[in-house]
Amino acid sequence: MKNLGIGVILVATVLIVIVIVILPHNPVLPEDDNNLDSFQTPLTPELSPDSSGNVVNPLFLNVNAYSKTTAHNQDNGEKKQNPSPESPDINKIMVLFNSYVENLFKNSLIPGAAVVVVYKDQIVYTKTLGVKKVGESDPIHADTLFQIGSCTKAFTATAIGSLVDDSLMTWDDTAQLYFPDPDEFTLQDPVATPQANMKDLLSHRTGMYENAGNEHIMDFSYDFMETLYRMRFIESQNVFRAKFAYNNIMFSLAGHSAARASSTTWSQLIKENILQPLKMDSSVTTYQEYVNSPNHSGTHVIVDGVVYYVDPNNLDGMAPAGSLSCSIKDMGNWLRFQLNEGIFNGQQIVSSQSMAETHMPLIFIESEPNTELWYALGWGVMYTQGQKFILHAGSTRLSTTQVRLLPSEDLGVVVMANEGLEGGKFCELIAHELMSIYLKNQPDDPSTIPGEDMGEFQPESTTAQLPTTVPLPYPIDNYVGTYYSDYYGNIKFEKVNASNLNLYAGNNPDPCPVTHLNGNIFVDVYHQKNITFSNFENNIPQEVHTDRWDVNGGNGTFNRV
Repeated sequence: MKNLGIGVILVATVLIVIVIVILPHNPVLPEDDNNLDSFQTPLTPELSPDSSGNVVNPLFLNVNAYSKTTAHNQDNGEKKQNPSPESPDINKIMVLFNSYVENLFKNSLIPGAAVVVVYKDQIVYTKTLGVKKVGESDPIHADTLFQIGSCTKAFTATAIGSLVDDSLMTWDDTAQLYFPDPDEFTLQDPVATPQANMKDLLSHRTGMYENAGNEHIMDFSYDFMETLYRMRFIESQNVFRAKFAYNNIMFSLAGHSAARASSTTWSQLIKENILQPLKMDSSVTTYQEYVNSPNHSGTHVIVDGVVYYVDPNNLDGMAPAGSLSCSIKDMGNWLRFQLNEGIFNGQQIVSSQSMAETHMPLIFIESEPNTELWYALGWGVMYTQGQKFILHAGSTRLSTTQVRLLPSEDLGVVVMANEGLEGGKFCELIAHELMSIYLKNQPDDPSTIPGEDMGEFQPESTTAQLPTTVPLPYPIDNYVGTYYSDYYGNIKFEKVNASNLNLYAGNNPDPCPVTHLNGNIFVDVYHQKNITFSNFENNIPQEVHTDRWDVNGGNGTFNRV
């Protein structure tokens, strides 16, 4: 059982999407994740120890064992594969569930949240809680927009399914078919470049380094095309199609390929093929539409028991992988559509064949006793103890969403919170509890689920050193200048005073304060990462290494221009 806990924790580490980008007018926050600069989205519930110390999953108890050797071969027509022996009393379940939701929210510091449950093509529960922004009184409404992060991925895959229905694309179309110019799209892998197709891109099996390119969007403010171009300067992490590795840029490439196939933009494609037919009238596809809406929820982070408002992240550079903003009312329609094999209000919006394709597991992620996790097309697929769950999480690190489907029971839930750290745990617990109550027809034993203290993230080992008394060896002006990396582009250091610099990355107009630690080592104040200058010529450094960007396969070394 010890290995089970370790394995699933590793899975939760790999499947992510997000980062805190703190602008100068935001509070300086301590680092609280293994890598706040990596975009990831956990697909699986957290495991917790029971009273005996064993690791248990509170979501799946008292259900029949499932043969993992046949898991991924039984998806065609499996919608009612393991129905409950008798229909549960959904009203009773909702009463129990509502009590759990209210109590968990009341005992949290999360400013605002929203929940919707769909059962047998009916919205049976909608709940809005709290306020849009900390310190203000404007409440969350059913039409309030939340950034849903990586839950956007399923929308992109489904939109491609609609183009497959219209014979405008096939799932086997290569990226190179739509991006034939090598100056736009080239990878170091000579196999992946010509062969990577829509299924490969949508299931994270291109071999590209996990999370590569996130920094380009979040820190350097590059658009998608600039980021895609720079992917040629990084080696592959895995053999093509051999292993799952979560990558937002490769996924986004599928979305932009679909846009070219339909002679439109990704944003317009999603609106016309998905949002409008599903009457998701509040939902928007871009950052600007989100912030311009008078009914959008703010984004927050809780640190040491204090809730901070932080400006929302702009994910337009990886839009097909994470830029949608939706209301809980709209997400109810999305659940109905997903659970009803592409039908909404009696109309077949996307064919059942294409919908089934998006739910078909393609690449293995992790297995443990009685549990197998795969990735499909924009969805995670979990087989555990007799059930198949379709699921995904989305996080901007400042807001979080959980979507979980139990197709055999026509049951689905979406949970959204406008805070990024505790909010993610809150959303997971709510989604877990619904399924647990439904399958057992009773609430979880509190001893089997994480309590109010849901754990702490451990800081990364590459955090900055403590200051010493070693003075700055050279005048601060010697460190000023522009440094370049093929993979990342330019970073520029400007003088602030005798011991401090401002760092500008790529196209990002916002400075990151840098202060001297000791010798030729400085520290990135916002991210608490070391910056080391070296290779001096005439007392001028010709090279600088940034721990912050020595991640996800990228080399954090830049050379003076």
